[in-house]
Order: sequence, then structure tokens, then C-alpha cells
Amino acid sequence: MTPNKNNASIIRKDLLIRLYRELLNNDTANVDRIPIIIKPRGREPWRCCVYKDRAVLKYKIMSMLGYSEADEKDELTPLSWYAEHPKGTNSFYLNLIEEACSNCPPPSYVVTNLCRGCEARPCQFNCPKDAVSFQNGQAVINAESCINCGKCMRECPYNAIHYQPRPCEDVCPVDAIYQNPKGYEEIDMEKCILCGRCLQSCPFGAVIPSSDFPVVLDEMKSEIPVVAIVAPAVAGQFRTSLEKIYAAIRNVGFDEVYEVAEGAEKTASLECAELLHLQTQKEHPGLMSSCCPAWVNFVKGNKKEWNAHISETPSPMVLSAQSVKEKIPNAKVVFIGPCLAKKEEAHYSAEVDYAITFEELGALFVAAGIEVANQEADSMPEKTPEIGRGFSASGGVAHAIEKVAGQKINAHIVNGIDKISIRQMAKAVKDKKTDFFEVMCCEEGCLGGSQSLTSANEARRIIKN
Repeated sequence: MTPNKNNASIIRKDLLIRLYRELLNNDTANVDRIPIIIKPRGREPWRCCVYKDRAVLKYKIMSMLGYSEADEKDELTPLSWYAEHPKGTNSFYLNLIEEACSNCPPPSYVVTNLCRGCEARPCQFNCPKDAVSFQNGQAVINAESCINCGKCMRECPYNAIHYQPRPCEDVCPVDAIYQNPKGYEEIDMEKCILCGRCLQSCPFGAVIPSSDFPVVLDEMKSEIPVVAIVAPAVAGQFRTSLEKIYAAIRNVGFDEVYEVAEGAEKTASLECAELLHLQTQKEHPGLMSSCCPAWVNFVKGNKKEWNAHISETPSPMVLSAQSVKEKIPNAKVVFIGPCLAKKEEAHYSAEVDYAITFEELGALFVAAGIEVANQEADSMPEKTPEIGRGFSASGGVAHAIEKVAGQKINAHIVNGIDKISIRQMAKAVKDKKTDFFEVMCCEEGCLGGSQSLTSANEARRIIKN
């Protein structure tokens, strides 16, 4: 999902920058002042008052440090205490802050003042439940009878009927978010695939991910080497060369930097071997990619019958981390990418110790005063993993496997998970004519990840230039 450019996302990034700046300066006491600095008395509030705004900002910072509202045993505990005892992603990956949630009304179709009360009345005559009536020359929708089919909206010649969604629920592809009896949204983490769409869509910024960086910073202060492994999609994030991006990552405190594209090439070779073996069978069901953790989560929770089709090959992140551990056995390995679901994959991986996102990396550069474009270019490996770098875009995995196999394969590309794409995929699975299913949860693949700094189209232009 392309990252939204709105005030909620700006506030989230500003909080990250301010938090990281104080942590880098070893000045956790100043963390207490962040909500007051952002919302001083006299400033126009976003909610009812600046004091409510400050409370929400406090809970957002707590979430970034790995603490939910439920973890607050004493409301007088200062933010500085949480900053001195960060938990990272040990408690949760994504938190929905009740104080920030706006109790959105149920999804419904609403008649606006554009209704002309026309003689044709197509909204009324096409409603399958007779939910539309006219009062004082205006259409009225009976909410109890309405089934939210949308026919009235499509039929209205004046576009006078509007669909009012609950934005977070509307975008969730697995119905993992719902409104509890108190009227606040909750995330069912048993269903959630960590696609990040609710985070991007909530107009009140109530959904906040936890951050591993405060814990990583503690590791950096020790004698243990901290190594960054960076997803290929980073090439489209900072409008400069990879060499300068890697130099900036090293200068912010990482001892070594490796390309996950190298692990991606190993993934392509291993998945190709799996596929060629399957093709020796008389009827094979098709191999499904294992690179996207949100997709793997989707299968585990929603299509368990497809588990057997998922490739057994580890993801590029895991293979890259294995390579680092072989070279530097005592290293702490930190994955950097555009994906929230990678935080969970890293948590359960023996090879990856932490995961941070491009959004967190960008905030870290700003907090540390690092201009990426002004860095002295870092040295790169002699052999450039071009095939692996292509994994960042939709279709890149299938293309890599074709390159390794040296032959054309019958591939089904899923460019973003939704109900339509899953129905199409189910049909292809049933037909048994597809060799390989490449599935990316986000449209445009990792270039469109929910924690990217640029849109997928912009990232493509940056990489091309």
C-alpha cells in the first residue's frame, strides 16, 4: 500500500524523529517534553483540547517503545522511564490506541444535500430491500433495512449518495479489525497479517507500530557488532545511489551493511530447484512463493489448505542473515525494509535479531543529522546481485526464477492481496496449470510497502534514474 501523505503520517514520523534524537543524545529526560513541545497551550487542537492531544501523543510514543495503554500501571510514570526501558517488538508489532480512536459510525450509505428529489427516483426503484423512501422531497435510507449493497449510490444521477466507511475496517483484507462493545476499534492479532493498511488509512493515527530501534541502539553501545541487512527496495527511497545509502546506514551506527539482494539470489536458486523437482511429477499443484511474510500469514490464517503449496525455501532476509552469522557469529543482525510483517518474521527467526522499517530509518537519519545524498559513497561488492535487486517489484521473483531456470515458466502474479485476487488465484490453483505463484501482499510489491518513504511509482523513477 502506497504510504499516505497526510498530517497523521507526518505526526508519526515527527514523533519518531524527536524520540530517536533524544535517545541518540542519551537525554531521555527530554522525551517527557515531546508532547508539550508539539502541542503547547494556545495551539489549535486536533481533538477536543490540547490536553487530549498530549495524552494521545504520549501513548503513541509509548507504543513506539513497545508499551500499550494496558501496560500503564501508573499514569504518573513519565515517558522517560519507558524510553530507558524499551521493549521493542517483544510485546506487539502493531498497537491500536483507544484514546486516539474516534469511534467511527458503522459503514453506511448516506444521502447528501445534493439530492434533487427527482421524478425518476432510481435509488428507490432499484433498492432490493425497499430501504429508500422520500420525505419532504429528499431521499432517506432506512439503516435497519439497508444491506449496504450500494445500488442506490450507483443509480443516483446526481452522485448524491455517499458511502461512509470505517476506514480501517474497509481496507483490511482479512477482517481482522473490528469495533468492540465500547465503540473502539480492536485488532484481532490471530487474524492480522500485518499488511499495514489500517495504519495507513486511519485518519486519527490511532494505529502505531512498535519500534526495535531503541533496543538496537542499546546493542550499538555494547561491544557486540551490529550488522544491517537491507532490502532491495531501499534503492527507491532516498533519491541517491545505493553506495551513499549504505554509507549513511554505516555512519548512523551499524558496523557492517549487507544487501538482502544477495540472499534473494539464493532464494531464487532454491525455489527454482523446488519448482523443477515439482515439474517432474505428473500433476503438480504449483509452487507458491515464500518471500512475503504477510502473504504467508494470510495462508496460515485464511487458506490453510494452501500451506502445502508454500515454498520451503527461506526468505531472502533469513538467507542473508544466515550468511552474516557464518561470517560474524556473534553479530546482532538488523533487517531494514518497507514491511511491518518482517518484524514478526524476524521475531521468530533464529538468524534475525531485529527489524526496522524504512520509515524508522528515515527518521533515524534526520535525528542523527545525516544527509544521505552528502555521504561519501560506500564500497559495493564486485558482483552486483541484479537479479536479487529485482525482488522489490511485483513480478521480480518470477522473473528471477525464469533467469535461473533458463526457461519460461507459467507464472501467476498476485500484485496485492484482496478478495478479487484471491478468488482468481483459487481458480488457478484448481485448474492446476500454473507452475509458480508469486504473491505480494502490497501492490507493486515491496516498492509499495506500507512503511516505505516514497510511492511505488516514485521509487521506480528513482531506481530508473
